[in-house]
Formats: sequence, structure tokens, C-alpha cells
Amino acid sequence: MSWYSKINAKIEMKDDSPELRRGQVKQILIYGFKRELPEFDFLEYRNGCYTFKNSRIINGRNINEYLHIIFALKDRNFSCSVASRINKNYSGSNSYNTGLINPHINLLVLKKGAGVIPADEAYYFHNGRVKTTTKIIEQIVNDFKEFGKSFLQKQAKQYEKSDLLKAGFDFIKDLEIDKSKLNDELKKDKNSAGRITSITYLKLKEELQSVKGIDRETRKNIPKMTYELLEFYCGDK
Repeated sequence: MSWYSKINAKIEMKDDSPELRRGQVKQILIYGFKRELPEFDFLEYRNGCYTFKNSRIINGRNINEYLHIIFALKDRNFSCSVASRINKNYSGSNSYNTGLINPHINLLVLKKGAGVIPADEAYYFHNGRVKTTTKIIEQIVNDFKEFGKSFLQKQAKQYEKSDLLKAGFDFIKDLEIDKSKLNDELKKDKNSAGRITSITYLKLKEELQSVKGIDRETRKNIPKMTYELLEFYCGDK
């Protein structure tokens, strides 16, 4: 069976329940989260996305955790993701991020442990009716509980114990430079799509690269982490 046929079979599944009414998905989601993930409060509905939020304080820093559920009635699917944000300016971003301090990743990628997923497995599909959609939402909530929470807990431990992150936060804690000027430098380099030439950026990157015991994959993320740490510094009031 082709991926298209598999998707059609899911979205055309018949059941004896009524079609979804406006606002019902929100009610079902809130009920499921209150039951299984009570620490996450409903934050907002914007542009088709329901967002739930939990906050932690780790080493004196606010860490905001988000569970995003994008609902499409016409296309008969849900797209779900998990984010851990230390930079408040990323809180409303829909862009995925594999960085070390503001990660945002698709829930099914976490569940399947693979970055590339077939089209018929890349979304949670529903048929637009109450019974089947409620079952799909129950699956979504359970996947957030099993895979989303474990991802967020792993991230929280990194904030708490990572030598690399400690070195980065210690560096920006001791910085005493004009935040507006540094922010302009970083944006100029980023917008030019060239190599970042900021002296502060280069110093921090070099310091992070000197941290011992860092695995190869994590080391590849140091340039991005350096940029995001300085972004955080510039936006921190």
C-alpha cells in the first residue's frame, strides 16, 4: 500500500460519532493534559497551534518548556513538537532547533528516534469525528508523557550539570560589554550569511572548544551554541 493510500485509510476511517464542533479539540486536549500532564498549563491558541507550558528554575535561570499541538481539520492531522527555551525571544518560534540551549523537536521524531519519517507516519491523522479524534489525542498525550517529558528531563539535566553549558554561562555572566552593540554585530554577521567575526563570539567559541570530555556530536554544535548564548546575553535584562 502506498503512503497516500495509508493516509487516506486513516482520514477516511468511519465511526458512529458526530463530526467535531468548533472548540471541541481544545476541550479534549485540556482534559487529557490535566489528567496525564498536570504540570503543563494551557497557555494559548494561536495560528492553529495549541500550546501548553511548564516552567522550571535551574541554577537560578528560568527554563520554559512547551508542548505544541498544531491541529488541521481540513487536512485531518495533528503536528506535535516539544521545546525547551531559555531565551524568551524563542518562545513563540515555530522553527525546529537541534541546538543545545533552545531545542525544539518534533514529537514523532523523538518517538521513532529518526530524523527522516515516511509521510504516512509524520503526523497524527484523524477523521474529523469525535470518537476517533479523541483516541488520537489520547495517543498524543501519552506520547508527550513518555517521549516528550523524557526529552525535557534530559535537557533539564544538561542545564544543571553540563560542563560545556556551565562554561558558557560563566563566560556571559562575566561579560561587561554593550549589549546593543554586540547584538548589532551578531545580526550583521548573520544577515550577511558569512562567517561570524565578532571578537566576543570568537573568544567564547574558543573557550567552549577547550572544554574537555565533549563528544564529537556535541562539539559540532558549539558554534551554534556560542551564538545562542550571546543572543541570550543580549536579550537578558
